[in-house]
Amino acid sequence: MTPKSIRASFKNGKLTGKKIAVVDGADADFAVVLVRGSDEPGERGLQLALVDLKGGSVVRKAQDSIDPSRKHAELTFDNTPAEPLGKTGEGWQLASRVLDRAAILMAFEQVGGADTCLAMAKDYAITRYAFGRPIGSYQAIKHKLADMYVNTELARSNAYFGAWALSTNARELPLAAAAARVAATQAFDYAAKENTQTHGGIGYTWEMDCHLYYKRSRELGLALGAQRSWKDKLVTELELSNAA
Repeated sequence: MTPKSIRASFKNGKLTGKKIAVVDGADADFAVVLVRGSDEPGERGLQLALVDLKGGSVVRKAQDSIDPSRKHAELTFDNTPAEPLGKTGEGWQLASRVLDRAAILMAFEQVGGADTCLAMAKDYAITRYAFGRPIGSYQAIKHKLADMYVNTELARSNAYFGAWALSTNARELPLAAAAARVAATQAFDYAAKENTQTHGGIGYTWEMDCHLYYKRSRELGLALGAQRSWKDKLVTELELSNAA
């Protein structure tokens, strides 16, 4: 998402446009929407608006996603009444602050998912025998589990850093959010894939729960924007902190 990609418009208290892949959009009562409040280009024309989704001018359409356990919806607004949140021109900055906080909170969900994948892989490696010995005794499996553990602990550390910055409203909050987001996304993605690999052929079947964690890791990895954008933000924040 970039300022130029925002197409929904908000004028005279009315919102018109469409938002896709809205998490829990089919069940939510209200939504905070990033909209274009004026014809000013880029960030200068953006603001946030609060919308009552129970109104008749809002059309909700369920959307399929890689993770069917978490509902997504397409929301279409047609001159829908809405209330402005902040001034025109502040929308991008406010939305970025919200995303920073969401990234830190979501990082803990991702770390929890990585933890569970590691536990599943370890338990299976201990009980599954091949050629007369547990597969966990083989070096290749040991390396997988060790890498999963290191990645998860690194992500946990960054999540704690983010929690500290969030609870104290520290100036490092944007940096901590980007670090937590990148580390947690990578840790969960790696753990989910290697958990499936450790289980071997049965890990790719519906009989095991490996696929559920893999799907959730992919969904969370896109929920707040692509990983590349968060890496770019992390580099930018590091440059700013070094220049300060």
